[in-house]
Amino acid sequence: MQSIYLLVSVIVNVLMMNITGFSQIEYVAHRGASYLAPENTVASTKLAWELGADGAECDIMLSKDKQIVVFHDGKMERLLGISGSIAETDYRDIKELTIKLKDSNLSKYEGQHVPLLKDLLATIPESRTLVIEIKCGVEIMPYLKKEIKKYWKKGQIAFIAFDYATIVEAKKTFKDIPCYYLSSNLEDLEARFTDISQGDLDGVDLNHKIINKELVDKFAEKGKKVWCWTVNDPAVAQKMISAGVGSITTDRPAWLKDQIAK
Repeated sequence: MQSIYLLVSVIVNVLMMNITGFSQIEYVAHRGASYLAPENTVASTKLAWELGADGAECDIMLSKDKQIVVFHDGKMERLLGISGSIAETDYRDIKELTIKLKDSNLSKYEGQHVPLLKDLLATIPESRTLVIEIKCGVEIMPYLKKEIKKYWKKGQIAFIAFDYATIVEAKKTFKDIPCYYLSSNLEDLEARFTDISQGDLDGVDLNHKIINKELVDKFAEKGKKVWCWTVNDPAVAQKMISAGVGSITTDRPAWLKDQIAK
């Protein structure tokens, strides 16, 4: 039954690209297709591509031995069931641990391990984008530069970060790669609007709760795009589309596309 669902979703997604308007909005799988497969794994990323997602988002940080690890939390307890942090642990020890499934994850994905960024970069199909959230600071840049040089193809990577200095440094380091500032705070956004509008960042990636058409238009007037996260409600997704966002990050890319198409 699950295989039939995946096949139908892929067919629907292809057909939707021929419907006026749907090609203008991109759907990004949050930490991969994390509703069905464990977040930030090779499995969830590959599943995102199979489901027709335009992009797959992932989180990165440095391990103790300076490997670029794909992981969301600073601490390991929630997903790996042990105390300690990624930053204080060597990757050779991290990779031996098994990621816990959440309730919505399919049992066939049991036994997934924490990947390195290079493992996800190797999966990117043509005309898709891996959206990489930098969870640590600028100290990751020298290591990231070496890794991205090996795998980057124009148009297939974007960077996002909550730390403003980090995303600005990412844009300086990777001039041809889209970089977006993450925020969920209108006051913070207003304070940085001039810097963002006059700087080299490509736009902002915002919590959907603070987005309206006026805000999207304000950034568009300065040549900046607005993306949004994390949307799993079709009504909210439709509101974001009406507001003019360019990209919607969701845990359920295929399902959300299907709901919007109805």
